[in-house]
Amino acid sequence: MRFEDMGLEESILDSLQRIKFDKPTKIQRKAIPMIREGHDVFAQSETGSGKTAAFGIPIVEKVKIGEGIQALILEPTRELAKQVAGEIKKFSKYKGVKIATVYGGTSYVPQIKDLKRAEIVVGTPGRVMDMMNKGHISPPDINIFVLDEADKMIDMGFYDDMVFIAKQMPRDRQTLLFSATMPDKLKYIRKKFSKKAKTIETAYKVNDDVLKQYFYDIPYTKKFSLLLHLIADEAPELSIVFCNARREADDVARNLKENGINARSLHGGMPQNKREKTIKQFHAKNIEVLVATDVAARGIDVKDVTHIFNYGIPANAEDYANRIGRTARAGEEGTAISLLSRDDHDAFRRVQRTFSYNIQEVRPPRFRVMEFKKHNYNYSKRNGPKRRFRRSA
Repeated sequence: MRFEDMGLEESILDSLQRIKFDKPTKIQRKAIPMIREGHDVFAQSETGSGKTAAFGIPIVEKVKIGEGIQALILEPTRELAKQVAGEIKKFSKYKGVKIATVYGGTSYVPQIKDLKRAEIVVGTPGRVMDMMNKGHISPPDINIFVLDEADKMIDMGFYDDMVFIAKQMPRDRQTLLFSATMPDKLKYIRKKFSKKAKTIETAYKVNDDVLKQYFYDIPYTKKFSLLLHLIADEAPELSIVFCNARREADDVARNLKENGINARSLHGGMPQNKREKTIKQFHAKNIEVLVATDVAARGIDVKDVTHIFNYGIPANAEDYANRIGRTARAGEEGTAISLLSRDDHDAFRRVQRTFSYNIQEVRPPRFRVMEFKKHNYNYSKRNGPKRRFRRSA
């Protein structure tokens, strides 16, 4: 099937052709017809499956130019809100739909200006609620409501905000929920705020044919040295190193840089402008290794990421799945390598119990043990991490 076989309006097909979108993915083939027909949709879809287009394309087709805000899309992070808005703009280039992006940490003034002209709003829960309370978003006028990355919004403490926002909108609206997992709280939202929603489930795991997964059992004190050896040996084009804590991400990135690796850290303790600059540099391939925490990297869509390195295993098994989903996207091959020390074994067993991944153990090679320097940071919302003093470990 091709997009042109779906009966989409000409302006959207022209936009899709311009960005070389030809054949829909599995989630797009299932969701787009249902959404166009007006059904509520609850979709569980794996990372990198093309879900933004799955709801973005039919929304662009449905909205009417010049009739105010008709669709609201909630995202868990500002980075993801900006990315999704950017994707939807591509689908709507020839229709001329206006999209406003609203999120915290920046001035209200330009966002309020954009809201006055917009047909679609993409935003984070806190700023959307602020704009509703100030009268800049009129909930009764919204007829399409999207909860994207809904499971992550719950993990980040936005459940009450999601419920509050949903209650403000008309009962006869169309509700679309896209999530990697379906926790019990989402089932409540489905029952309370949707009308006989259609359920879509696609495979959660990436095919073992395109994503190779390995793990090394290694003492924590040797993790960095092995990571440095593997980066040199694997020579990834672009890679993400996932850490479980901000300080660890900063330390790993700094030590990689001091050993000649073009690396930068990305986490929630950094000021917004620095985070945006880092993501932009990674997209432009001016950074080869991104050292990130889970929340900061959520929604990063860089198709040429060849390697994922798990410097530690996350407590939540679904976060592991989201991490490795940053590679092997759009049918490309990828490699995920996990470095396990004693504290990672319980979390790793949870991953193995939750998913049927084929993760092969590899004996550590011979490598040179390098000094790993730790730093003491003072994180502030205004200025991000400040290095107080240095010590060696």
